Amino acid sequence: MLNPFFQQGSSGEQNLVQDLINEQLRIYGIDVHFLPRKYLTENTVIKEVIESKFDDAYPIEAYIESFEGYGDNPTLLSKFGIQATNEITLIISKERFETYISPLMRNESNVKLSTRPKEGDLIYFPLGDRLFEIKYVEHEKPFYQLQKNYVYELRCELFRIEDEVIDTGIEEIDNELIGDDYDGTSESGTSTIIGVAQLLYVVGTGVTATANTSLVNNGVRFLRLTNRGAGYSSLPSVGIASVGIAGSVTGIGTVSQMISGINVCNTNTNTKLKSVQQIGLVNPGTGYTSAPTVKFSSGGGSGAAATSGISTTGGVGVVTVSSSGGGYINSPTVTFSTPKHVGAAATAVLATPMVGGGVSIMSAPISIGSSAFLFPGGTTGGVFYRTAPTVTFGVPEGSGISATATASINAFTLYGGNVTQVSIGNSGKFYTSAPTVTIGHPGYSYAAATVGLVESAASAYGSGSAIDSSSVAISTGGKAYSTRPIVTVGLGTGTVNPTTTAVGIATVNSIGVVTAVGFNSTTNPWCVGTGATIGAGYTVTPTLSFEAPSPIRATATSTVSVAGSVTSIAIGNSGFGYNAIPFVTIASPTGAASTFTATGIATIRFNSIQYQGTVGIGSTTITGINTLGVVVGDRVRLGVGYSDSYNFIAENAFVSGIGQSSLIMSTAATNVGIATSVFELGRDQCGIVTGISITYGGGGYLTPPTVSISNTVGDKNYIDYHDTLGIATATGISTLTSAGAVEKIYITDSGHGYVITPTITVEDPASDSSGSFNFNEIITGSSSGTTARVRIWNESTNQLEVMNVNGSFVRGETLTGSESGAQYVLRASETFPPLTNFADNNSIETEADLILDFSEENPFGTP
Repeated sequence: MLNPFFQQGSSGEQNLVQDLINEQLRIYGIDVHFLPRKYLTENTVIKEVIESKFDDAYPIEAYIESFEGYGDNPTLLSKFGIQATNEITLIISKERFETYISPLMRNESNVKLSTRPKEGDLIYFPLGDRLFEIKYVEHEKPFYQLQKNYVYELRCELFRIEDEVIDTGIEEIDNELIGDDYDGTSESGTSTIIGVAQLLYVVGTGVTATANTSLVNNGVRFLRLTNRGAGYSSLPSVGIASVGIAGSVTGIGTVSQMISGINVCNTNTNTKLKSVQQIGLVNPGTGYTSAPTVKFSSGGGSGAAATSGISTTGGVGVVTVSSSGGGYINSPTVTFSTPKHVGAAATAVLATPMVGGGVSIMSAPISIGSSAFLFPGGTTGGVFYRTAPTVTFGVPEGSGISATATASINAFTLYGGNVTQVSIGNSGKFYTSAPTVTIGHPGYSYAAATVGLVESAASAYGSGSAIDSSSVAISTGGKAYSTRPIVTVGLGTGTVNPTTTAVGIATVNSIGVVTAVGFNSTTNPWCVGTGATIGAGYTVTPTLSFEAPSPIRATATSTVSVAGSVTSIAIGNSGFGYNAIPFVTIASPTGAASTFTATGIATIRFNSIQYQGTVGIGSTTITGINTLGVVVGDRVRLGVGYSDSYNFIAENAFVSGIGQSSLIMSTAATNVGIATSVFELGRDQCGIVTGISITYGGGGYLTPPTVSISNTVGDKNYIDYHDTLGIATATGISTLTSAGAVEKIYITDSGHGYVITPTITVEDPASDSSGSFNFNEIITGSSSGTTARVRIWNESTNQLEVMNVNGSFVRGETLTGSESGAQYVLRASETFPPLTNFADNNSIETEADLILDFSEENPFGTP
């Protein structure tokens, strides 16, 4: 018979039991998160879940009923691979679930059951920082106590992610996808990514690569492929014959590109084997007097052959990538500047003496250049100018400097304090207009005095008294009183209104100082004709106060030079009342440094000069010759007959010195008698800069600026000589890293005739990537529309690991993050198999391929 004291099913009894259970769960349980599974895609026939998602996490307390399957070694080796089978049993309150979780799930789409937990839902277990999948829900245990069930028993196993989306917005839960390691690897280097991942190689932020080089003589100029060869499984080595001379450097070549699959171009029987497509130079070497032989070795193939050529003068040396840049999808084009001869140079000369704010440029004499191709003695003013080059002076260093000045005043005791002069200390720089000059105010100094009564205060208290005019004492006369100030007689503390108010009259001297106060219109001369009176009825000593003085502030104006400095300051009003030297402030300049940059125009001598002179037997000196327009470095040869047998001037002779009506040659003449002839000086149509005319000296220069004289291809006419001189422009190719940065630059032709190291221009990257991807955000391909979720983003290597890929990404499309807005261009992709901490399938496959590889073709050859 049931207990008669219980109603066996009343709501009150059931609520009591439920409350007791809820309280025990709060005491003995732990907080977990319940993640309902949302079904996105299902197989319509067998109801298999294709895609599912977990984007909500509801906290609830749970009691650990059993954790027997959680300890020991739950890892099993099955026919499906290694599996971790941790199990745990949890108990949660039915009422808590129905009250706090079910209402929130009721309006969620794709949730098939919102009234209770269901198989396939997840539990986040914080103590182990793991996700468990609910495998079975026991909702009738204990079985209907008091005719009701109070708890759900959840039997869970460790969750094995496949293609599920986990995006709850709770970091501790979402990062289970990457094992809590945001770089995707543990401290031991093991991958912590769970599930199938795809590695995307994206192009980094677009930054143009830079490179530099040097010049060499007698180096290998090019390698020309004459036979591609065949059967190469790897890059063959390229050997260049050594010079065999002490101090020389052997050239280094490399295979930059291989080719396969074009049967008409090679003799490969196995389509996986390759032929040589292109070769380049890593180092052209030095010391070669003839073209070296080239040989190929290793790589598993044979038949490749090449020839070489040399550059005797001015070839490009080793190319060093100084900045790899980023954002490249394809190998960028590499361009070497066209060979150009030495340019003109000049040195700026500043005006003297130097002043604080800087000075202008007075002149810029042309300097002698270094030795160069075709001009072994050096050149003055550069060579091969077609037109007068552009002259650019460096910008004055620093920013605008405010001018400073100090004031002088005359004697206050004699003249009342006037500003007599303003002297410039620092003239400043970069003034585009006359600045405002401010002189400090002389300030206010009031006169002060005291006065007594005719009778003492004690005796005068009853009847009052008058002011004793003889007791006036001036404690300070003040300053800058231009007129007599009004004197106010105060009542003093405790005085009742006097019967007659005293009136005092002040007098000032010529420098504006109060010297006396009178109360008698007859005895005090300055009071005659005024209302001065000693008053009556004062019971206490009155006070005296004076009207404010009227000092005058001095003013001044400034002038500035075209160089932007203050040159003078003129006083407008000398002021009044200065008993101390005032400060002087000059407004700051508003001009920029570029406004005061000097300018100039170059003058050139375009044609050669022919002058008559006399050379002694075997002499190096030409006498009796005009030297106008001749510069050091000019070639010397006979004006007529320099190619005939009687020529007595050495082929490479040049002007090494200029005297009074004489020229000194670098090489002695070979004449057998004193010879008077016409000499050609310089190279015809080879423009030389002879001077620079300063059109504006600028201002604010503290040190001589650089003088840049243009030396571009457009300035020069030596291109007309390319055919006869053999001048050629260098060429090269580049290779990229997986991150889209320039890795190396190989020389395909080192060029010829360089005397100035060429500039190397690397093509700008086509992409404009930016931003940083967020963990678990969705990325979308711009052309394919493929989506995926971000797992790992490595900004330094530009590698993006994603999961839940829906579609196929296309190389060259832009990947855009839905939350971060980051945009990167895709270069390549690689799909990984499911990754666990135990799987080693990648390593096993790699090692097996070295033994026998059936992955792409028959390893025994293609028929």
